[in-house]
Amino acid sequence: MTITISLPPTPNETPEFDADGEKVQDAGTTLRTSSSIFDDHGSFVGGKAKDSGLLDGQAAAAYVQALSPIGRHADACSLALRAAANAVLGHGDELVDLAKRHQQLRSDREHLAREAAALASRANPLPTDEAELQRLKADCDRCTSQIEAYESDLVRWTEDLKASEDKVTAALRGAMTETQIDQTYAGVADPADAARDSMPSGKDPKAVKAWWDGLTEEQRAALIAADPEIVGNTDGIPAADRSAANTVSLDRDLAELGAIPEDQRTDDEQTRYDNAKAADVARDKIERSKDPMTNEHYEAQVYIYDPMAFGGDGRVAMAVGDLDTARNVSVSVPGLTTDMESAQSNAENVINLHQAASFEGGTSTATMFWIGYDAPSGADSAGVATEGMAAAGGERLADTLDGLNAMRSDDFHLTAIGHSYGSTTVAHAMTDHHPGADDVVLLGSPGAGDDADSADDLGVGSGHVFVGTNSEDLVGRLGQTGWVSPAAIGAGVLTGPLGGVVAQMAGAGLGHNPAEDDFGAVRFQAESTSRGSIPNIDDHVKYYDHDTESLANMAHIVNGQYDDVVRAGQVHDPWYRGPVDPESDRTPTSPDTDGS
Repeated sequence: MTITISLPPTPNETPEFDADGEKVQDAGTTLRTSSSIFDDHGSFVGGKAKDSGLLDGQAAAAYVQALSPIGRHADACSLALRAAANAVLGHGDELVDLAKRHQQLRSDREHLAREAAALASRANPLPTDEAELQRLKADCDRCTSQIEAYESDLVRWTEDLKASEDKVTAALRGAMTETQIDQTYAGVADPADAARDSMPSGKDPKAVKAWWDGLTEEQRAALIAADPEIVGNTDGIPAADRSAANTVSLDRDLAELGAIPEDQRTDDEQTRYDNAKAADVARDKIERSKDPMTNEHYEAQVYIYDPMAFGGDGRVAMAVGDLDTARNVSVSVPGLTTDMESAQSNAENVINLHQAASFEGGTSTATMFWIGYDAPSGADSAGVATEGMAAAGGERLADTLDGLNAMRSDDFHLTAIGHSYGSTTVAHAMTDHHPGADDVVLLGSPGAGDDADSADDLGVGSGHVFVGTNSEDLVGRLGQTGWVSPAAIGAGVLTGPLGGVVAQMAGAGLGHNPAEDDFGAVRFQAESTSRGSIPNIDDHVKYYDHDTESLANMAHIVNGQYDDVVRAGQVHDPWYRGPVDPESDRTPTSPDTDGS
């Protein structure tokens, strides 16, 4: 029997491809922000400017007549820029996908070229053994088939690249001049208007999610550009869409307010600009950081952006990772002195937590900092002595947690983490409003709130309430422990029942100490290797530091690795001499949390 062997051909070279899809996406984002700015101008001309009341009679009519063409043109420019932005953003997404396919094509080509060369070497000279010839023929046929598949994929990739380029080019050419813009878009109804009018009147996140899902892609894109403040801060809307909208608002503030000379900004404009810059620094901090296991840069999701909330303190929340898809999601709530200016330090905390979770084996994680309530700071710092701001913040936090659950249709693992006064806020969210969460972590807590007599009151089961309190953290000693006054013990003044009464009268402590044995939570090791010998504030701000017991244990909780959480002895209260903390006599460890 004659065996015919056809050697596989050398596969065609994969063409060079250096397009940067992410930079194209950035360009699309800039165009969308410009569209939003023009939309604001159109709305101003059609609304506030016309109805200002500064002019009346013939002067007012002349003013409106002069402004109307400007307003129509601004609206047309907004629609034109929005169309261009959507085309460029789509092109950027396609380029990112094409880059991944190109990398695979190049890898396939290198492998097939080596295999074809090796087969040519095996066939020179041809083997004389029939069985070896049969194997060579089978290998050649298989390699040829794989090369044909590679060539087919290469042709399809080339066609898809050209189609993407042609599509974005056509979209941009359609609005290159003012005349073209006015001919195409002047007087055209904005699809955002009807979509906005159909929005549910309440704040039920499930109803919002159903409404958002029922919109067309064009309507959603229109709302992101035209009403970014609504889209970016409404619970129930997916995180990626909220982030896109908040990016528009943030970049718009940076561009518009940054263009005003500093000495000409009003106080409100300066406050808004300062808060926008603080948010931008936090966003940049996240996106310059890397996952220690993949070495890939993080992407920031801007989940909340409201720079003038709470009298200018501002609201902002950002996530490291994808809140829409991550298997494990955490929300970190800071405490005293927190406002929008502290966004960078809070970003560093959740970066550290994400890195630790990744290093400890987490493969799908999103860690978010949440400055979403009016925390005691500045002139209202006295609010830390009472629970009012924590209770109000707990309601807002519950809305956020409910919104995260509503925007997802899958079963994911959600952890609420509160530090300092934020721990009291988290506790109030859980006891007062019962949002969906799997685990609760209270760090350096001054107390779990008057509504929580035990861990069971937080609604997730006592085995899922975790407490991290450094034994020398002064704030962590403020919660009520048995009969003893937390404030008096901290000051070394009074003990026993009398001290407790005095402390409560003075407003010290915010409910029970969650690290106490009677509270029934799971306390984990959170000592600092550099702790002092007396209660201090330094140990209060180390819980998110890398290579600490607390960060390693939090990472395990966020990952759902409960067996790896290192338990600590709980505080107990011999009434005659004050709380006893067994952790104070233990030598702390320094676990690696980032692979360094």
